[in-house]
Amino acid sequence: MTIANDRQAHANAEVWNIGYPPGVDFAEKHMLTAEQTRIPTSRYTSEEFLAQELECLWKRTWQMVCRAEEIPEVGDYVDYAIADQEWLVVRQEDGGVKAFANACRHRGNKIRSGSGGSTELRCQYHHWCWNLDGSLREVPDRHLFIAIDDDAYALAEAACSTWAGFVFINPDLHGAPSLEEWLGEVATQLAPFHLDRMRATTNMSTTVSCNWKVAVEAFLEVYHVQGIHPQLMPMIDDVNTAFELLGPHSRMITPFGVPSMRLEDVPDAMVYQAFMRQSGSTVVNQDYRGEKGGSEVPEVSFEDQNVREYLIQHTREKGVTMGHDYSGLDDDQMIDDWHYLIFPGLVFNTHAGAFLLFRVRPHPDDPNRCLFDLWRYTWPDENQPTPEPAPNVHLDEGEGSYGLVLDQDFANLPRVQKGLHSDHLDAITISAQEVRVAHVHTVVDQFLADG
Repeated sequence: MTIANDRQAHANAEVWNIGYPPGVDFAEKHMLTAEQTRIPTSRYTSEEFLAQELECLWKRTWQMVCRAEEIPEVGDYVDYAIADQEWLVVRQEDGGVKAFANACRHRGNKIRSGSGGSTELRCQYHHWCWNLDGSLREVPDRHLFIAIDDDAYALAEAACSTWAGFVFINPDLHGAPSLEEWLGEVATQLAPFHLDRMRATTNMSTTVSCNWKVAVEAFLEVYHVQGIHPQLMPMIDDVNTAFELLGPHSRMITPFGVPSMRLEDVPDAMVYQAFMRQSGSTVVNQDYRGEKGGSEVPEVSFEDQNVREYLIQHTREKGVTMGHDYSGLDDDQMIDDWHYLIFPGLVFNTHAGAFLLFRVRPHPDDPNRCLFDLWRYTWPDENQPTPEPAPNVHLDEGEGSYGLVLDQDFANLPRVQKGLHSDHLDAITISAQEVRVAHVHTVVDQFLADG
């Protein structure tokens, strides 16, 4: 067979004994309709379309605010912005969390900024004050106001709930499904990874000169790896990536520790070196990442097992020494990328003992910009004290480095956005390998139709 024929037959999956769970299929099983194949560029560039998305989608959907360990004590808070709306998430006396509109009911002043802790929510402008549960506590010189009803002047709430160590809000308090209903099968599939045990080792924020969907969609397929990330080709099998649509969400599973079927005659040693240097979200290579940084990768003999078998075994053994519970994960989950989009803007690259997380939010009025947050999480050694999560570092666009792979993505995203403004491009064209991109627009349209 030719290489092209091998790719179409997905021969690598059998050669490397790659396993897939029920529900996922190769791209050929996800062929798109003619309408799905073409996406108008105006959806990425139009101020009017962005305004519709903000009103009909972002004000009505669940979105991740922070980790529970960021607000561990009663009165701890963190603020969150979506478009022009400000919210304040507060740890309650019963251990739960609530989210309030971060606007004083008197003159609109923002009550709290950033994060911190307090026994009350007092506005610094005129000292109106609320209890931690949002109920009105104090109005200075109340007798000079007409008919201030305590219940009517409580802080407005958003729906607020937790999952896997994350705190979510939905601004639509009364019309939203529960967070459990919203996550659906995604929560079930991710449960064996024990995301709640992970702690942030990297926490970065920036702005990117592209539409929020351009940023999200860049990570929903591996078709781009051959062009943007050629150094990854020896260690990931883009051809044998499989996909599944999960309600409004989606996942793909990309085999790691396997060379791309687009390459010929890749020795195990090259696969191993590429994996240890380039994989950005696995637990076994944390000391070796980067072409120039990190420790020297130790040599390994692959006489008794192939490189994929070695990496799987090495990952599971390392987890045992660190007290990790991988009992719910099969061998493929040790190193393969179980990649999820929790719609609209939360992207997970998940492995045993570690995951990479992106949060993308729209700019409040510019369709050509978005807000991008990035975290690396690892499962700490259970034999050691739990480390404090990494503090947030904000970088201006183009400042600093996120690692070679992400630097390549961030360099490309503004170029995509500029191209979408071309007078000679009224629609982009996508393939079955980009089925998750098409699905994003299907779900966006559902929200817009519901108004």
